[in-house]
Amino acid sequence: MLKRIIVNTSSNMAQLIVSMVVTFVMAPIYLKAMGHHDYGLREMVLALVGYMGMLDLGMRPTVSRFASMYNAQKDRDALLTVYACSLVFLGIVGFLLASFFWIWATTYPEWLNPSGEEEMAKYVLFLLLVGVQLLFVFPKYVTESYLEGLQRYYFKNMVNILTTIAIAVISYIYITPENGLVLLVGLGAASQVIKLLIFGLILLKPALGTIYPNIRYFSRKKLQEMLSFGLKSFIQGAAYKVERLSDKLVIGSILGPAALPVYTIPSTLVGYISSVTMTLTHVFMPLFSDLNARNQQDKIKSIYMVASKLVVGLVIPMGVGVCLIGGPFIAIWLEGEFDPALVDAIIVLLVVYTLVPKLNPFASRYLTAINKHVIFAKVAPPAALGNLGLSIWLVFEYGVIGAALGSVLPVFVVMPIYLKVVANNLEITMLQFVKQVILPALIPVTVMGVGLALWRVEYGFPGYLDIVLSVVVSGAVYGLLYWLVALKEEERELLMRIVPACFRRKVP
Repeated sequence: MLKRIIVNTSSNMAQLIVSMVVTFVMAPIYLKAMGHHDYGLREMVLALVGYMGMLDLGMRPTVSRFASMYNAQKDRDALLTVYACSLVFLGIVGFLLASFFWIWATTYPEWLNPSGEEEMAKYVLFLLLVGVQLLFVFPKYVTESYLEGLQRYYFKNMVNILTTIAIAVISYIYITPENGLVLLVGLGAASQVIKLLIFGLILLKPALGTIYPNIRYFSRKKLQEMLSFGLKSFIQGAAYKVERLSDKLVIGSILGPAALPVYTIPSTLVGYISSVTMTLTHVFMPLFSDLNARNQQDKIKSIYMVASKLVVGLVIPMGVGVCLIGGPFIAIWLEGEFDPALVDAIIVLLVVYTLVPKLNPFASRYLTAINKHVIFAKVAPPAALGNLGLSIWLVFEYGVIGAALGSVLPVFVVMPIYLKVVANNLEITMLQFVKQVILPALIPVTVMGVGLALWRVEYGFPGYLDIVLSVVVSGAVYGLLYWLVALKEEERELLMRIVPACFRRKVP
């Protein structure tokens, strides 16, 4: 089991690192080639596509959970039934959403066009290609979720890494101000088609059970069962989409697309804290589901507490580091495009908004795995609507920074509720969780943060070398202190087993 966790998590991290590097290299190129309007417009439409993604009605985590459960029970007929039901359902959803963009392209494309008839064809083609991407992305979700449920993350991650690099290389060679918008969405659509075909072929491997699409296995009753389970994930996911994507639409609608980059660039940087956490925790949902199906509750509790402590011990210093280094990094990266004080304020607010939920990083994975995730369906929607309402009001009052401020306030209300539910199911107290998982990181991160703050005040970060040096030194100080102060002997032994294993040859 430990080996499988290491392999899957390592491949997830490899994909994330590639994505971060590509973003670092390509974001300034995209911004300069496309201009603030087209760059912001693409962000707005992608946010709209992200909203539409929640119309899978929670099918993605449902497929992953059911695939893991039936694989543990060695029920191949059930696996094929889940595959057929999810492909049919999400195939229909993808076609309907694609049709929306195709109709938009042929009726009101001028909503996207600020320059008159001479550029109309670019925006029409852009909308048509967004529709093509949606047509294939939903069936692709099924194959991807199946690989996750079967705990074969490394297959999908390898494909994702290669397509990410290919898109970056092709766009770097061919992007121009005239074709940038269409080129990027066209490459995105092509990548979804390729991934769907490759993931489908991987599932045909006998080692994975020869999972293939067969309409004879379609069952209306099974689909209803999956939708019933997925409804709770859908409500949670819909609320998450409103929280994460509404700011882009609010800023773009009220202040215009050109105002978006000063928010989306810091948001992308801070978002890697969330990405790292999701990457590290992703493999645990099917693992918890598998253990729950085998009625191994004590093992779940042990894994949950130790893994939470290690993840929290990683993301807290990341948040402090981004707050202190993020502004100077963006100033160097984008050559002074934005007001440094505004960027610093946005980063701090977004770090708080992102970091607080990650102090209980496995809540959603665990509760979904044991079918107790109804709490998210009850709490997340009002929190998301509060986020949206506050963001709209505060953008009118304070501009771009108001969107970040509106996101921060609700998380302090909802996160204690989620922690309470998790603690009850694990049969621990909230105070026990805080003492065992969060408090051990406070002394190391305080020392690290004070050191970084003094470095910034005394010397600043005039170049990339200074930033890299500060990250290395502060990371080493934090790591040493965390190892000596925060970790118990058995936790050190576990890490000593994990780290060498990461460098050994992996066998699927």
